[in-house]
Amino acid sequence: MELPNKPGVMAPGLPSEGLAITNFSDVFTFKRGSYLDEFYLFLSKFKKIPNCIEEENVNVKEANEWFKETYKDEIQDTNFNKRYDQQKKRLVTEEVYYYLWDDLIVNFDFGSKSIRLLFKVTEEQKIDELSKEITQFRKEKKKASFIHLLLQSIDGLETRSMKLQRPKLNIADNYNDDFLEIHEIIMKRLLKKNDKGIVLLHGKPGTGKTSYIRYIIGKVKKRVIFLPPNMAPMITNPELLSLLVSYQNSIFVIEDAENIVVNRDQDGTSPVSSILNISDGLLSDCLNIQIICSFNTDFSKIDPALTRKGRLIATYEFKELATEKARLLSEKLGFTTTIDSPMVLGAIYNQEEKDFEPEQHKKKIGFSGIFDAKNKN
Repeated sequence: MELPNKPGVMAPGLPSEGLAITNFSDVFTFKRGSYLDEFYLFLSKFKKIPNCIEEENVNVKEANEWFKETYKDEIQDTNFNKRYDQQKKRLVTEEVYYYLWDDLIVNFDFGSKSIRLLFKVTEEQKIDELSKEITQFRKEKKKASFIHLLLQSIDGLETRSMKLQRPKLNIADNYNDDFLEIHEIIMKRLLKKNDKGIVLLHGKPGTGKTSYIRYIIGKVKKRVIFLPPNMAPMITNPELLSLLVSYQNSIFVIEDAENIVVNRDQDGTSPVSSILNISDGLLSDCLNIQIICSFNTDFSKIDPALTRKGRLIATYEFKELATEKARLLSEKLGFTTTIDSPMVLGAIYNQEEKDFEPEQHKKKIGFSGIFDAKNKN
């Protein structure tokens, strides 16, 4: 399709309604507030409306380096947009445009992580081959999981679905060797349909309990209901039971569950009985709900009724990552710090974070400047 190039003729689809285009060089001023635009470049150079193939979610930096080297003998010309980045204190590339073959423009858009191929008469086989080669740089999109947050509204208890990004977590790298067997037991049971039981995860802050729960949520296909710590007393609320009837075959997550799982002999108001009813017995046979509790308190304070065989799926105490594993993980994350003692995960992952903790509260856990107490799980 030829685009008219006569004085006073309107160019359909171009910005600024009512503006007559008399020269295609004028279109350089119209791009999304920028100097260059791949579509206007094509119109200006070839006087035709192009076909376009777009690859999204691409590692544009790597793809650009590959393209420059692979097609260096066929690139006829290049344009680029750069801007000064105040934070990085240097010029950064926003877009690059390469011209090759009969009428191909290849646009590398660093901001949107996209690559666009614009052409009209270039042989389609060449375009298809180039497009397939570019797919090797496509980033895998992180799949989102959903967690159902328990809320108290004016109408009573209800759940709200919230998106939760699936973490990339390697169990072998992030946890001590004795955890692998426990992890396999937990996953086998949680993946089982119409099952019940309790998982008790404990350990001090920063040892990876919450990260592991996120990992679990991303792996199971069951509905996961999260009880915020401030709503822990709701476990004894008859209204909650009414809600759970609608969410059979689900997983119930309770973080910071100290005031729920403590020994009933020590606290007469403890809702342990409600957990037992939900996770075991006749009621559990109807609901098929599994419960994951995480807490920081000493395991000896936990009500022994929760740990009986047939009721307990698994229990595990998360500790500092062993010295050698901590060192290897730190290196994989790109840090060069010398590690000569066990460390919690939070400290390993946040080595570059500024420490705001008062000096008198600091506890040395691996090397100078990294402290256990500053890390949240």
